[in-house]
Amino acid sequence: MPAIMSIMCGCRWALLLTGAVCWLANSVSGQSPPTAYLRIPSIQQLEWHQLEYYAFIHFGPNTFTDEEWGRSQSTPDVFSPTALDTDQWAKSFADAGMAGMILTAKHHDGMALWSTNTTTYKIGNGKWAQDRVAKGLNADVVQLAAASAKKYGIKFGIYLSPWDIHRDPAMPKTQLAGTIYDEPQIFGDSTPGDYNELYAQQLTELMTMRLDDSSPIEVSELWLDGNSGSNTVQTFNWTSFRNIIREHQPGAIMWGHQGVDARWVGNEDGVTVATNWHTISRTQDQPHYSGDELQTGVRDGTYWTPAEADARLRDGWFYHANEKSKTASTLMNMYLQSVGRSVNLLLDVPPDTTGQIPKGDVDILLQFKSQRDAFLNRSLLTPGLAVNASSVRGGNATLYGPANVLDGNSTTYWAPDEKATTGSLEIDLGGIYKVDAFITKEHIALGQRIGGYAIDAIVNGAYRTLVTGTSLGYKRIDKLNTAVETSRIRLRITQANATPLVNSFQALGVPKGST
Repeated sequence: MPAIMSIMCGCRWALLLTGAVCWLANSVSGQSPPTAYLRIPSIQQLEWHQLEYYAFIHFGPNTFTDEEWGRSQSTPDVFSPTALDTDQWAKSFADAGMAGMILTAKHHDGMALWSTNTTTYKIGNGKWAQDRVAKGLNADVVQLAAASAKKYGIKFGIYLSPWDIHRDPAMPKTQLAGTIYDEPQIFGDSTPGDYNELYAQQLTELMTMRLDDSSPIEVSELWLDGNSGSNTVQTFNWTSFRNIIREHQPGAIMWGHQGVDARWVGNEDGVTVATNWHTISRTQDQPHYSGDELQTGVRDGTYWTPAEADARLRDGWFYHANEKSKTASTLMNMYLQSVGRSVNLLLDVPPDTTGQIPKGDVDILLQFKSQRDAFLNRSLLTPGLAVNASSVRGGNATLYGPANVLDGNSTTYWAPDEKATTGSLEIDLGGIYKVDAFITKEHIALGQRIGGYAIDAIVNGAYRTLVTGTSLGYKRIDKLNTAVETSRIRLRITQANATPLVNSFQALGVPKGST
C-alpha cells in the first residue's frame, strides 16, 4: 500500500475511532449531546461576537466643512487632508486593543472616498487627489485604509449610506449648479432614474475592490445606515443589496437598524440595558422597532440579530476642533455597559483635517486600554481548581463537566442534567481572595437559553448573593461596588428555557492582603 494511502486510511480510522468513543460515551450515559435551541448564530456571527470592541471612522468632506451631514454640498476640492496616514489609524487602533475599523466610504453627503465610476461627486475629482496621483501616490482612501488594516492585523469594514443628499431633489445644492457635479436627482420613488441601481453599483465596486497587490479586500462588516434627514420617500431594495454582499463578501456581517446580521442597540451612547437578547422577530424589511425595543431584543425571537452599540469619542461623529474627547474612565464605564452586557462596542474615533487621529485621542485610547487590562487581567480561576456542579449531563464529566468552564476553550461547556433548567456550580479558590467582578459566558453556539442567574460567595462562613441577572448571552461582566473577601464562589442558573450551557466562568480580584 502506498504511504499516502496508508496515511489517509489511518486518518479515516482515527476519525471513526473518535466518533465511536463519543457515541459510546453518550450511549453509556444515556443522554445525547445537547441540540441547538431555536435560533443560533452563523459562523460569521460567532466570530463577530468575539471581536467585542472596534473603531468607527467618520472621515470625508464634513471633516473640512465642520458639518455632520454635509448639507453644504461643497465641491470635492474641499477634501484636503494635509498629512493623510491610514497606517497611523490602523496602528493606533491595534495598539489600543481594538479589533478592527469601519470607514465611511460614503456618508449622507454622497461624496465617494474611493475611485468610483458611478458619480462625479468623488474625492478623486478634487485637487488633493489629483495632486497625489500626479506624484504617483494612491488617492483612493478606502483602498488605503483596507491595506492599512490588513498590515496591522485588524478587521476592515465599510459604511455606505443609503440616503444620499447629493441625489436627493429635496436637498439644495447651490454650490454645484452648473458644474460637473450637478447630477440627476434620482433619489426617491417618484423621481426619474433608479437610485437602487446606483447604490447597487457602488456596493458592488466596494465589495469587489482589490488592493494594490491585486489581492481582494476582506470586509468584516457592512454598515447600512437607515438614517435620513429628508422627507423624500425612497424604497430600498434590501434584498438586492444583501445578495451583492453575500455573493462577494460572504463572511461580512450586515448591520442595519434590525439586521440582517447585527442590529442597532437603540441609542448612540455605547450602552444597553441590563436585559439584552441576541434575537429579534423582524427583518430590515419590516416595521422598525423602537430604540427601547432594540436594546432589549426579543427572547426566543425569530432571527439571531445581536446588538452593536455605537458611540463617539468626541461630541460629534466627524472631527470638530472645538470638541472635547471623553476620558478613559468614561470609556471604561461605557465598555462595562456594552461589552459587559453581551453587546459589541463600536467607538467612533474621527481623523482631523490632517488626515490623522489626533495624538490626544490616541493617548486616551491607550489609557483606556491600560485601565481595561488592569481590570481584566486579574483572573483568579484557573484549570485544576476544585469545582463541582449540581448535576452533569449523563454523568459525563469529560464532555459536560463543570471543569470545562475553567479550561479557556470556547467550544467546551458545563451542562447539567438533560431535563434540568436550573443548576449551580461551586468553585474553591484555594485561598482567601478579594473579589470584585465576575465574567460569565453562555455557550451561544447552541442558542441563548439562560434568563436568570445569580453569583454567590462565602462571606463570614455563609453564602451571600452578590449578583443577580437576567439574560446571559455571549458575555457578562458583573462588577461589584465593593470587593468581598472569600474562598469559595457559586454560580447559580435560576431560569432557562432549555438546558443551560455555560462556556466560561471567571472571578477577578487579588489575594487577601494585596492593595
